[in-house]
Amino acid sequence: MQLLVYFTAISCLFFSSRASAELITRLPNQPANVGFKQYSGYIVTDAKHGRALFYYFVEVDAADPLLHPLTLWLNGGPGCSSLGYGAFMEHGPFQPGEDGYLVKNQYSWNLESNMLYVESPIGVGFSYSNTSSDYIDVNDTFTAEENLQFLVNWFKEFPQYRNSDLYLTGESYAGHYIPQLAALVLDYNKHSNGKPIRLKAVALGNPLLDWEISIDNTEFFWSHGLISDEMLMLRKTVCSCPRDAKESLHHNLSKECTDVNHKQRAEIGWYTQYGDVTLPICTSTSLFGQTVYLGNFDTLHAELPMRSVIPGDPCIEDRIHKYLNKPEVQEALHANTTHLPYRWEFCTGTDLVYERKNLETNIIPLLLNLLRSGIPILLYNGDQDAKIPLTQTRIIANMLAKDMKLVPFGNFGNFVNYAPWFDNMQVGGWTQSFGQAKEGKNVTFLTFATVRGAAHEVPYTSPSPGLTLFRAFVKGSPLPRTIAS
Repeated sequence: MQLLVYFTAISCLFFSSRASAELITRLPNQPANVGFKQYSGYIVTDAKHGRALFYYFVEVDAADPLLHPLTLWLNGGPGCSSLGYGAFMEHGPFQPGEDGYLVKNQYSWNLESNMLYVESPIGVGFSYSNTSSDYIDVNDTFTAEENLQFLVNWFKEFPQYRNSDLYLTGESYAGHYIPQLAALVLDYNKHSNGKPIRLKAVALGNPLLDWEISIDNTEFFWSHGLISDEMLMLRKTVCSCPRDAKESLHHNLSKECTDVNHKQRAEIGWYTQYGDVTLPICTSTSLFGQTVYLGNFDTLHAELPMRSVIPGDPCIEDRIHKYLNKPEVQEALHANTTHLPYRWEFCTGTDLVYERKNLETNIIPLLLNLLRSGIPILLYNGDQDAKIPLTQTRIIANMLAKDMKLVPFGNFGNFVNYAPWFDNMQVGGWTQSFGQAKEGKNVTFLTFATVRGAAHEVPYTSPSPGLTLFRAFVKGSPLPRTIAS
């Protein structure tokens, strides 16, 4: 195991009390005429242990950023980078083009909000600890506490945003990260001496919420023609969920079910990605696309590298990986200031060990508590994702609505129950809102939405609908139910 305690006295000076907010003057090969500011660097979460989380902050592309909300984004894994995926692959302001130059993302979420990307937990991307034991048995509780400490300390660096409306967002295993952080924020607010963090709402894309429900993809595979009728019956009889879902976490699947899994993988084929069943393979000569780290969540789905990209551009990861490992890029980002003994990777390139049993934590009770506390929740799903199928997220959304006694808006308002929503002139997906009538008005507490043609990483595979979805979320407005003129 790598020992990180050897860091020099230079790194010790870094952990004096807190990091300083560092403006990015210009990223290498950045487009000209960028009108918004970018910041990045480290926020110390534990000076004694030498723990620091790396962040990338992009102000909204507007005249006065303080008139717009603040959105924190986390990717999942557990152990994957929000810088590589969220910022540079999905909905950040730039993406690396084939010529090595950054291309402006016309569907960047910083068109609507100030965006804060955090590489969490420690051991992910540029985030690290000087104490080697911090990398062992990292769990959800530790991650949530670190993320709260990051947020509190980040506001000390950016006090002008302390009173901004805060939206917590993420995808995949962030279905654990975000609700747990939101719960700690609400608890923090109870003791904030009149200075609460202004948490407004939570959005979770393709989220892992309950292991026994979220990952059941048998019907999805069959309905999309990926498996045979015979395999459908085998999955339902020999490998029945939820029993085998829980057993798979502990490596004690029956031999019969293991054999069925192998046959299913053979039927689906090795070039079909579970996170995006329409994704073409990368034919680049680079080896990175074929060797990307598989975390616990990925390995349990027995898949090849599955990170979703725009069809026709399946090699974007290679370009991001090369870009973020360039010394001049890291210098511009104020990253790797202690000269970490490993390269930046999309998913944990260190000895980070995440507690496997955390994957079977049921997050549904946490979501119920957030709803009871008045925090609206958006659950959305790409409809080409077999990793967390939309059918399963919809089941959980209906469970939440039933437990909260929320009513589909079509029962008492002008909205229809379940219907298409639109992105400009096209159907963006389908949606259902649940809420209550208060003082003659419909109050949304819970929204479920699908995104047509999107996969596990919605903002990248369907960037325009993704931005429309996000815009409605931060504005607290319904998704468009009519075609834009």
